[in-house]
Amino acid sequence: MPVYIRKGPLEIPPGSERDWALDHDEDSFITDPDQALDMLPQPFRMIDKVVNHLIYQALEIININEHRREADKLRKKIEVHPPVAEIQVSKRVNCLAAVESGTYLFVGHSDGLAVYNFPDCSWICSWETAKIEICSLSICHVKNELYLLAAVDDMGIGRFLYFSEDRLNVLKVINEPEDVSKRTICVTFKISAGGDYAGILLEGSEECWLEVYRLPKDSWLKEVEQAQTVLLSNIPLPTAQTAPSETSQTEAEIKLAPPVLLMKIKPSNPVTGSTFRCSQEALQKYEHNTVFGIGQNHIISANQWEEQEAIFTSRFQKYLSFENANASKSETARHAEFHFIQPDSLLQADTERNHTVIPKAISVHWEGSHNLLMYLLVRPPKDKPDADPKPDTVWPCAAPIICSAVSSCFSYIAVGLADGTLTIWDIKYSGFPLSVVALPEERSVGGLQFLDYPAVNIDPLFPDGIPAAPRVKLLVWCTDNSLYLATASGGKENSLAILRESLSNSDEHISAVAPVSCLPNGVLLFFRNGLVELMNISTQEAVCQFGLPLSYQLAFPWQPVYALNPKEYCLFLKGQEIVTASDIMADRNEACSLFAFSLNCVPLVDTFINTHHSGSPAKHIIQWDQKCQLLFQRRLQTYPERSKHISETWDFLRKQASSLTQQDKHFR
Repeated sequence: MPVYIRKGPLEIPPGSERDWALDHDEDSFITDPDQALDMLPQPFRMIDKVVNHLIYQALEIININEHRREADKLRKKIEVHPPVAEIQVSKRVNCLAAVESGTYLFVGHSDGLAVYNFPDCSWICSWETAKIEICSLSICHVKNELYLLAAVDDMGIGRFLYFSEDRLNVLKVINEPEDVSKRTICVTFKISAGGDYAGILLEGSEECWLEVYRLPKDSWLKEVEQAQTVLLSNIPLPTAQTAPSETSQTEAEIKLAPPVLLMKIKPSNPVTGSTFRCSQEALQKYEHNTVFGIGQNHIISANQWEEQEAIFTSRFQKYLSFENANASKSETARHAEFHFIQPDSLLQADTERNHTVIPKAISVHWEGSHNLLMYLLVRPPKDKPDADPKPDTVWPCAAPIICSAVSSCFSYIAVGLADGTLTIWDIKYSGFPLSVVALPEERSVGGLQFLDYPAVNIDPLFPDGIPAAPRVKLLVWCTDNSLYLATASGGKENSLAILRESLSNSDEHISAVAPVSCLPNGVLLFFRNGLVELMNISTQEAVCQFGLPLSYQLAFPWQPVYALNPKEYCLFLKGQEIVTASDIMADRNEACSLFAFSLNCVPLVDTFINTHHSGSPAKHIIQWDQKCQLLFQRRLQTYPERSKHISETWDFLRKQASSLTQQDKHFR
């Protein structure tokens, strides 16, 4: 039984005083602290707390659902568009690919490849081989009716294929294993625009490297034309068409020249202590001294390296994460991201090819690295491929590079860093950064995608030349599932707008983002609950949704299988029939359906198209003297703003220099 003890002498209060006990409750205590708030004995007291917690949690969930229902009622109803066509495939479809300049749909399934025509959705041909399941596919239109395909199967084997005259044939198998214990895995397989080069990221048991191939497409075109002429003159046409689902291509394959290995790029070794005695030995080790290196050739000994690292660790111990540091030192780079680019203002490339779409260099950044490396693709001919090529340009960054993206015109490159910073560079015209954008706190970059609309960057003074005021839009997909739009136009006209906040409900998280090149300001959003939405980023509103038939659902909504055909304004989605768990165990049928949606019937599409065409001015010829006069006028108009910006920059640099000088004196 609790005993109440009061501090101080016991006095009888006068009768006129009321509620005297409430004023002295703080001076009282109970001999049994466990019974201060609850008089129930154990274990009933614990059960009561758990039940109350569950009740409060259930009430919170109920309130959230009620607010969500009210918001859905007030929200504008979005029109749902049904599919216009359906393609039934008897195999398990893993990937889809469509080309902007063609009307073909390439399907990678569990037994090989298949090609379909659109809009009639008819089967054309297939390439099927036992126990070969295509998992990723990259397509490039070379010329006329010749298409190059880069396919990777489930065993990590990459293959070059080509499609011409309704035939699919294999050009070369990249990494077919002779010994299973020494086999390599193809991680990434890309073909450049135009089909001039190809990059293949291979991974072995202990190392990873990137192989770059030159594709002899001109000779391929001649060989295909000659072979087709021979086939048409010697082989009679078939009298009946075979069944598309059971028969693969049986015509004689056309043998073409294999691709040529250009270079083999490996990740740089970790920086260690040097054995050089002076700086001259380090400079003589590297033949080309005109570019910034990657830090391998230095004169810092191993002892100095260890001492400096110990001093740095002791001084900034509370800011360092030892687990991440140890992991980065022990593990080597196992992944890389690469792009084919045209850095005309950064590298001394062939000037005769400046106005072509042929890429001149390849940019590479390895996992966990601070450096963005660029290698020229036009190199002097050699008897053997370069086994250890040196980068022609090195861009060091302040933080590890997470991801990167290149615009479809190869003019701009965006780099996302681990500290939440984005840098957008103009690599083709000026060679300077357009913008440096910092994401809000606790947001990190997950993916980058350019919104390429050429009409925005067309200058009336230079219809076919350099844009005077380039404007770039970049989609930034963060790791917390929020979506941002970064706009960069040089100078101070930069902005960062949020398109979608991060939600607590995992079903409403975004699983994929796809810009629609045929619809300016149109972006496709795929959600984990199976919804597919078309969003207008200028108004930040959903235009419509694409719904499958009632008996179907989006297959693997966390990793959707889709393809866009901008020429035909068509979207392809993989759908699977809704079945129960018992049906799955009883029937292992892997058949699925591919649904085609027309983007022409979407509301506000006409507005998108009119805006796109109205933004492109009419091309007219202006004499050089008029162009120079207008440029000088622009320069004079922007002189006050530029002078102010220069003075502000110098003031900021002086303040930084003085603060650094004071810090140096303080440490000394």
